[in-house]
Formats: sequence, C-alpha cells, structure tokens
Amino acid sequence: MSFDEFDEDLGGEEPLKSKTPATKTPSAGKKITLYFMSTIGPGEKKEKLTVNDSNHVRDIKQTLGNLYGLDPNDFHLSSGGVTLDENSSLKEYHINDGDDILLIPASTAG
Repeated sequence: MSFDEFDEDLGGEEPLKSKTPATKTPSAGKKITLYFMSTIGPGEKKEKLTVNDSNHVRDIKQTLGNLYGLDPNDFHLSSGGVTLDENSSLKEYHINDGDDILLIPASTAG
C-alpha cells in the first residue's frame, strides 16, 4: 500500500494557525537586577533577581513567595526603610539596578 492510494478529502486547505504571538509586545519599563534578602526564618537568605521596574510590587511578591516558599500575605518588601505598596510599581520608588530589597514579616512592617 502506498500513500497514493488514499484519495480521502480531509476538508479545506486552511493554513495552520500558530499559537505563538506574531510580535512580542515591548515592556514599558527597563530591566534591573535586584538583591532580595529574606529576614524571615532562621538565617538570612539572599536571592538575585532581574525584574522589570514597571512590575507591580504584588507581582514581585508572588514570585518571591514561590522562590522562598512563603505566602505573599505574610511579608512586605522594604527599600531604604520604606515599605513598598503592593499596588505601586518599582519605578515609583526610584529603585536602581543592584539595590537591596528586604522581605520583612507582615507583623513588623509599618
């Protein structure tokens, strides 16, 4: 049997549709590398993360919660003694490439 023997019509000749976006939407902010230090639990843990400065604090907390195995509601982020608001972007705090950001327990944040 060869492939020439199959005359079955399988429908129209629609082109395949790609699930990959045709173009990548450029992000509004710039990428910065930050160092996140957890003061929660025994010993300090420090992680290096490259983020977009237009990201909201709540989204970064979600990522850090997964990274550190913490519930994002159990900690706040702090930079330069200021607790970062979850609805604000990093850009609003003028955080620069290479800055340290602290994860502090929600019970001690002010």
